[in-house]
Amino acid sequence: MKTEIDFRQIPFEYALCLNEQCTKADSCLRQLCVQNMPADKEYWNIVSPKRLAALKGDCPFYRSSRKVRYAKGFINMLDSLPYNKRKATISHLMGCFGQRTYYRVRKGERPLSPDEQQTVLNIIRQHHADIIPEFDAYTEEYAW
Repeated sequence: MKTEIDFRQIPFEYALCLNEQCTKADSCLRQLCVQNMPADKEYWNIVSPKRLAALKGDCPFYRSSRKVRYAKGFINMLDSLPYNKRKATISHLMGCFGQRTYYRVRKGERPLSPDEQQTVLNIIRQHHADIIPEFDAYTEEYAW
């Protein structure tokens, strides 16, 4: 089954790969983007073909075309914490993300990667172990 990628989803400066002979070309996001690029697109960013030709072993530019589950927001998790533990938890989360990013991820404006989700869950469990943490929403996207 061929994966269809809407070229409008591709980040502006995302490097594409033109190596069709690669053993992982069928599952590489960079290669699949090239296959779905419309003919009227004039300019592309690409990984250097000379660099690709010189590579030995696994390609460091490979990106899996599997979608990743991102979390959006954790206000409900914070609301389920007792008041006396909420302040310490928020302080710890701000220390991890920084104040501005904390507010953006808390409200769901910026999705959380699986690693960031685990960090949030660990902090919340550290401060209050008996709740069942659940993010506000989830979305599946490519890991550009």
